[in-house]
Amino acid sequence: MTEDRISVGIIGLGRSGWNIHAAGIAQLDRYRVAAVADPMAERRAEAEAKFGCAAYTTPEELINDGTVDLVVVATPSHTHVPLALEALSAGKHVLVEKPLAQSADEVDLMITAAEKADRVLTCFHNRRFDPELLAIQDVIASGRLGDLVLIRRALHRFARRADWQTLRRLGGGELPNTASHLLDQVLLFMDDGPVELFADLRRTVSAGDAEDHVKLCLKTPTGPAVDLESSSVVATPQPDWLIAGTTGGLTSQANKLTVRWFDPAGLTELETDERVAVAGRQYGTGEQIDWHEETIDLEPPSGERTVLYYRRLAETLQDGADVFVTPQSVRRQIALMEQARQQTGFY
Repeated sequence: MTEDRISVGIIGLGRSGWNIHAAGIAQLDRYRVAAVADPMAERRAEAEAKFGCAAYTTPEELINDGTVDLVVVATPSHTHVPLALEALSAGKHVLVEKPLAQSADEVDLMITAAEKADRVLTCFHNRRFDPELLAIQDVIASGRLGDLVLIRRALHRFARRADWQTLRRLGGGELPNTASHLLDQVLLFMDDGPVELFADLRRTVSAGDAEDHVKLCLKTPTGPAVDLESSSVVATPQPDWLIAGTTGGLTSQANKLTVRWFDPAGLTELETDERVAVAGRQYGTGEQIDWHEETIDLEPPSGERTVLYYRRLAETLQDGADVFVTPQSVRRQIALMEQARQQTGFY
């Protein structure tokens, strides 16, 4: 793709389609909103007035618009797969809101369709650009924490919902909605091996029949154990991140990252002593560790992460760069979500 601007068609002008995708695209010169599709007349009129774009009542009309290069699927979760497959079949590049699909088999169908059409398929995991996550990646890459042992990732709040996200038949629930972002993040720190999973999904305070509380424990044969919580029923929130390593650790909360570490070269090698404790019947080496501590103030999450995502996507579509969020990487996440539902009965 070598055109000056990428022509985008957005299917669905709700919170995500309008407030996130359309708003982000509008900030970048490499894109133009060429078409939108939404059943609500007032939403179509708003888009026409803002972008001077074509406006359709059905997704099929937008997909068949020959001026559209990239289709953004920002509709309720249960429609993502059929709309993406239709758009790929029509020769469009496709960006799908999370969740990409409901099962690993569906992801495989989408990957096959993208390969057959020779088009880009990607999923909107813009939270890979969270300032918090980027800072944590830098800390880990510095080696200050040593070998990672434990990662705890949490998003806690107390909030009762009653919208479509509370209904399983529409693909709703905490797992594919908010928890999918957190799962996508922690998988970046895990090895590629098979994952042992324990899941606890519950519907607690919200309407509908979908889960509003997610607890996942994940472990690969090597690397850190991961403890993930995404819940609408926690009145006393815990840190967003807690990471423990062999030479340090970090916590993150309220846009502040605290890192604590030591230089292992400053410690003597320990030797096991099998004798019983004599002095005061106390055990322990009594060594003093020279700890270092740094506090990093973070920018709060903003629309910038969407702009960064679309900027990377433009580099793929126009400059030939690698896809930033590959469907293969998202497949692992979807497979774990599917397994969690099977364990807990939340199909």
